[in-house]
Amino acid sequence: MATFEATTHPTVFSHMEGGTKTVYVVPWSMEYSMMSSGDRIEFDDLGSISIGMIRKYDTLSDLLEAEGPSNVVPEADSVEKATDAIEVDGMWRGADLSHGVLALRVRWAKRKS
Repeated sequence: MATFEATTHPTVFSHMEGGTKTVYVVPWSMEYSMMSSGDRIEFDDLGSISIGMIRKYDTLSDLLEAEGPSNVVPEADSVEKATDAIEVDGMWRGADLSHGVLALRVRWAKRKS
C-alpha cells in the first residue's frame, strides 16, 4: 500500500467522508497512473481516502456517463452539471486531458484528528 499526497476542497472531502461522493476524478498523470487498489491519498490537513477500483476513460464525459454524475458530484443531476462543477476546480483548468481521465473509487475516508 502506497500513500500519495493531493489537495482538494473541504466540501469534496466531506462528501467522500459522508459516502455521497464515491468516485474521485483526476486528469491522467504519471503519478496517478501508478496508483492501485488499496493505496491511500492524503489531502493536506483534511484526512485521507482509501482507493478501491481505478478506471481510465478517454474523456470526462465518458467517465461521467459510466460512473454516474451524482457519484462524482453529489449535487449534479446530469453529466453537463457535473462537468461544469468539475471544470471550476483549479486542478482541471488548463489540464492536459489528451491522455484521458481516471476514476478512483473511494472505499472510505478518514478525517485527521
